[in-house]
Amino acid sequence: MVLAAVSGGADSVALLRLLHQAAPGRGWRLSVAHVDHGLRPDSEDDAAFVAGLAAEMGLSFHLRRVRVQARGRSLEEAAREARRAALLNMAAEAGAGTIALGHTADDQAETVLARLLCGTGPSGLAAMRPWDAPWWRPLLGLRREALRRWLRALGQDWREDPSNQQMGPLRNRVRQRLLPLAQELVNPRAVEALSRLAALAADEEEMWEQWCQRAAGALMQREGTSLVLAAGGLAALPFPRQRRLLRFAAGQITGQGQHLLARHVEQLRELLAGPPGRSLSLPAGLRAWREQDGLRLDRGDPPPRLRLSLQGPATVSLPHLGKRLAVELCSTAEGRRGRGPQAWLPAQEVAWPLILRSPLPGERFHPLGAPGSKRLSRFLIDRKVPPWWRARTLVVADRKGLWWVGPWAVAERARLKGHEGAYLRLSFVDTPL
Repeated sequence: MVLAAVSGGADSVALLRLLHQAAPGRGWRLSVAHVDHGLRPDSEDDAAFVAGLAAEMGLSFHLRRVRVQARGRSLEEAAREARRAALLNMAAEAGAGTIALGHTADDQAETVLARLLCGTGPSGLAAMRPWDAPWWRPLLGLRREALRRWLRALGQDWREDPSNQQMGPLRNRVRQRLLPLAQELVNPRAVEALSRLAALAADEEEMWEQWCQRAAGALMQREGTSLVLAAGGLAALPFPRQRRLLRFAAGQITGQGQHLLARHVEQLRELLAGPPGRSLSLPAGLRAWREQDGLRLDRGDPPPRLRLSLQGPATVSLPHLGKRLAVELCSTAEGRRGRGPQAWLPAQEVAWPLILRSPLPGERFHPLGAPGSKRLSRFLIDRKVPPWWRARTLVVADRKGLWWVGPWAVAERARLKGHEGAYLRLSFVDTPL
């Protein structure tokens, strides 16, 4: 099943017409999707136009209306993210493994030129790919005007988006001013030249992608929603390889690695070269922390607030940590330690239910062997627990107080005397990726 994303503009209408012609001979099943961003008063007319096209061709039609909220991004970027999410949702609904987009050679040239002028690195020059699962761009080698001439010959009309004429968005300025000027003063075939550059850069990117996947096995480790790059191994690489691996890691977190500008990658390299304790906020919601032995990348969203109640032994999934917590009864406490990914509690002293939760503001903790209690936040800082982990520390408590702050230390009340009848063992277990 192929889901054709159709805005109602000339490019996407040409896409739909071409796919509809080709589908019978290729054995494709075809469906139509439209995203209404609600950014123009006549957006519902666009949706009705696309619905009419789908009905004329006897194709199923899927519509999503989205709310676009900038939240520190450009309106265009926010709309793009909302559109992609809606298309993925409609593809799942339609049972489509491929989403066809109407990007043309002109779109490719505009993307390359815009990124070049904004300071992108070689990855950004690869721009859009013909196939980037599930996204398929079959028109990427065709010119916009050629498609319009073909539609006119068919007698097929389309919708015009007046916002494409506004000079605010960067893409519109590149389309209306810069690219025509380049064609006039430098190269009449500038679109073809820029598209060729993108294709060459994409070939280079494929080679680097394979290298990064091999290097990641030795230098990158997944921890929950984050990736940790070994600082020593990364710093030992030549600068070009550092940049490639950092961009690759960012892409693993955000899905948008090639959209980082070159200066953002350099900021990551500066963070790597600096002392532990510093952090950096980057586009696409990416955040980086310099830890003692590594560079951690994750989205900047705060971790989910956790509160679970256990009435007895059980295994609990903690997806934000990439781990499970196993709570089980044992007859011995062999191998027990005061810190680490396991803890032993005297089972007869546990006042059920056992509560698993996030740290609370201002709460105090009395670590095993310490003369007294201190603020839990202060304890974690003194233990040099990285900020990412401090926010994700697991507190295990019951009605009488704290037992364990996992995986860092057990409480003084968990001190074992060696003659307990049974023990409750708590263990962090890595979840297979």
